[in-house]
Amino acid sequence: MKREPDDSAERRTQNSETVFALATPAHPSSLALIRISGAEALGRCRTLLSGNTGPARGSFDTTINLPLGAIPAWAWVLPAPGTLTGEDVLELLVPGNPDIVRQLEERLRELGCRDADPGEFTRRALHAGKLDLSRAEAVLQLITASDDAAHRQAVADLKGETAARIARITERLRALSARFEMTFDFSEEEHADPQVLTLRRDLQALVRELEKVVGLREARPHRERPVVALFGPPNAGKSTLFNALLGLPRSLVSDVPGTTRDPVEAECTLGPHIVMLVDLSGVGATDADRGRFAEPSRERALQSDVLLALDASGSDETLVEFRMLESRDPSIRTRALWVHTKSDLGQPGAVQAGLECVSVSAVSGGGLDSLRARLVERLDQIASGDATSLLRLRSRAAYALLRQAIDENAPPEVAASDLRRALILLDEALLSDAPGEVLDLIFSRFCIGK
Repeated sequence: MKREPDDSAERRTQNSETVFALATPAHPSSLALIRISGAEALGRCRTLLSGNTGPARGSFDTTINLPLGAIPAWAWVLPAPGTLTGEDVLELLVPGNPDIVRQLEERLRELGCRDADPGEFTRRALHAGKLDLSRAEAVLQLITASDDAAHRQAVADLKGETAARIARITERLRALSARFEMTFDFSEEEHADPQVLTLRRDLQALVRELEKVVGLREARPHRERPVVALFGPPNAGKSTLFNALLGLPRSLVSDVPGTTRDPVEAECTLGPHIVMLVDLSGVGATDADRGRFAEPSRERALQSDVLLALDASGSDETLVEFRMLESRDPSIRTRALWVHTKSDLGQPGAVQAGLECVSVSAVSGGGLDSLRARLVERLDQIASGDATSLLRLRSRAAYALLRQAIDENAPPEVAASDLRRALILLDEALLSDAPGEVLDLIFSRFCIGK
């Protein structure tokens, strides 16, 4: 069932509609878990359970009547408010046959439930006060962590330990900042210099503590240049966008679908970053080569650091291909950006797979600056190593300012300015109620069902 894109996730969350999602991988398996949450989750869904209402709280065996027949299931009933979302939650464990899952999802839609957006369960936990923003982001960090150090960091963030330590440092920095401001009144007096030296020593100690908290280890060895891959069906505008980002005609552009067969690569400068930009062969149902070059394109897409999923026609072709990539590597969602191309032609957009989205026209140049800015943001995160959450990114930026303030040659006025700017960043890092656009960006990178 096709769902049109909707940017009102926050409003819908506040209205507490009943939502559901598959919480296990979307491929054949022995078991599949469907998670349902909302004020009416239990009332709407008990009719599924063949008259077996089960306990008010707890788990029980049951069956679910579907067109395929009576399907055995295991149900968990979790009434509000003692759940992660703060709402009634029902979880159903059924055989992992894709037809069973599809029919169960259709039945839930008939009962008035809707498909959950990416990260919506975690987002509801945030609005219910069950998690703060740093812990909500830690869920994503834990999902995508690729080594033991990253796992440990994510667990610390999920427990709230990192935010608590940074909050204590922030309060100490606030007091220290006030002391720096006071030195202005005494800067012409004899005892001013010793006072400034004391302040700098106190600041050095605080900076060393912040350094330990935010984990400033080097980024994991990866490759000489980050890879930005352009992925999508034939004639989606990949080659035109490739040339526009490069600023020169490097890739062949043609109205004939499938002109690009082998990947075309070139170094490209995006802000302070030099990346390897890759124009991949087209994939999907309109591929004139009948998939001959499709699998290498998918493999290269999965290996990319940033994936641009291009759509020009408003069909489901790009969405189908992206879902295929996601089934092979769920973390691809955290690295992907949906791009509506040929916006100058007024083509309607397809379903965006819940991803951050930008519309561009490589011909007129519309939207290209916005796309470049978003690419720079993604590349900044890659360059920062493990600093992938708002909490850690802001804290590291504050750390850089404080290191600058330690400079003994800097006048107290300059150091005080750096401290004020660092405090602003740390206060932003600790926000528990971020603006909607910030939340949209964060949760767009979550998997469905989380």
